Amino acid sequence: MCDITVEIRLKRPQAEAYLRFLTNQYELLMAACWYDDKYRYTPAGFRGPRILEDHPHIAGLNRTMRELVKQLKEAGVPA
Repeated sequence: MCDITVEIRLKRPQAEAYLRFLTNQYELLMAACWYDDKYRYTPAGFRGPRILEDHPHIAGLNRTMRELVKQLKEAGVPA
């Protein structure tokens, strides 16, 4: 496995809008997986991490959102 780094430059309104978009997509995808039969017997405390482990695209959204929130906070924008 190799690490990939993506760098983008966004204006503050773009970054805030992008974060809202990513959050919406993440919530939709997690909700779709959360009640899947595959995770029916997975305890709630382990369900989220298991979904992220099984679905790398959702994990990628999660990591992107965390980094974007961190950057916005560093810029003094409440995220």
